[in-house]
Amino acid sequence: MSVASIGSRFDEGAAEWDANPTRVALARAVVEAVCAAVPLRPDMRVLDFGAGTGLVSLGVLPFVAEVTAVDASREMLRVLEEKAKALDAGRLDTLQGDVAEVPLPGGHFDLAVSSMTMHHLPDVPHVLRRLRPALRPGGWIALADLDAEDGSFHADKTGVYHFGFARETLCRWLEACGFAQVSCREAHRFDKLGADGVTRTYSVFLATGRAAP
Repeated sequence: MSVASIGSRFDEGAAEWDANPTRVALARAVVEAVCAAVPLRPDMRVLDFGAGTGLVSLGVLPFVAEVTAVDASREMLRVLEEKAKALDAGRLDTLQGDVAEVPLPGGHFDLAVSSMTMHHLPDVPHVLRRLRPALRPGGWIALADLDAEDGSFHADKTGVYHFGFARETLCRWLEACGFAQVSCREAHRFDKLGADGVTRTYSVFLATGRAAP
């Protein structure tokens, strides 16, 4: 599935995206986990990829200097821009595109963060290899996604390439890409009704690491 197709799919739900309380609670938990794991500073530049409507971007923004939000969906970013304007959040930029391809400035960011994005990436290690040189020496990466699940999380599996991840796999990928101090911890746990009518409990982890100097 092409990035354009994925972007169009998320365009359709952008206007109502933030109306889902489970989604909002998840984003809030991810922001709290990032703040607990990464020593945020008011001079930091942050890249949020797969930013969507900016639930994580706007949650992190008060603690840092600026956030660049990247997403394949133009409508998701439009919603984010409207929210940022209403909040007078002037330190946020948006960039439409695929994080696997969009040009990223070298040595620019102090933190790369994402929430529930990696399972939509066909080649996660490729993206990690692209992110590493975009970080300053000693910069952080913080990735939140589903723990490995049985495929029941998404009723529509279009554009879903992974049914969550084993934490040790993410840690191994990060280390192979030059990240140190790699660790994983649980960020959130919640119940969700599946398409089969069965409610299951899903957990989301946060994997973090630092770009070696």
